[in-house]
Amino acid sequence: MKATSFLTKEKFFKLIFESALIMFSVLLALFLNEYRGELKENQQKDLAMEMVQVELESNLETINEWLPYHRTVLSNLNEALKNDDIDTAIFAQNGELSGKFMPNGVVQSLIDNASWQTLRSSGISSKIDLNIMLTLSELYKLQSQGVESTLNSIIDILRSRESLEKENQRNTTILLRNAFREMVGQEIFLIAKYQQALIKLGAQDYPRNH
Repeated sequence: MKATSFLTKEKFFKLIFESALIMFSVLLALFLNEYRGELKENQQKDLAMEMVQVELESNLETINEWLPYHRTVLSNLNEALKNDDIDTAIFAQNGELSGKFMPNGVVQSLIDNASWQTLRSSGISSKIDLNIMLTLSELYKLQSQGVESTLNSIIDILRSRESLEKENQRNTTILLRNAFREMVGQEIFLIAKYQQALIKLGAQDYPRNH
């Protein structure tokens, strides 16, 4: 009778131990899965922010290249409008853009927002500091409604049928002068905003792969 009682007690403690072991294993598995998910999420967040930083740096480099060239174009247009004797024809007789005022066209490269759009439309954006998201949102809005909008206006002027008419050339020159003046001012302001945003992102110490 005592032996039976002893075996029953032994089995009971063994059952308790095995149950606890199973429970511990399940909890450990859940913890590891959650940890791996969080680790993957952090890696994705770091990668997304790195891509945005690279995009901003590339855009900043592009705008820094635009600015001196657009200042030259603006100066050329202003000079043409100062003197009626200067031929202000923007287009040659064959309809091609004259290289006199814009020897390299309007722009030689474009700015981008693909990384920002990807970040904004993903679930990762909710894991990023709200202050950073607001800074980026304001910056890309400024980019879109500023230099990109003015660039499109300049292209619209150059593409319009009226601009090709000889009698409209001076008015076309005035419109372009005003647009490039706006463009230069926007570029100066945007460069400062890019620099401020990159400093703020750098302070967050997001990893960079070089």
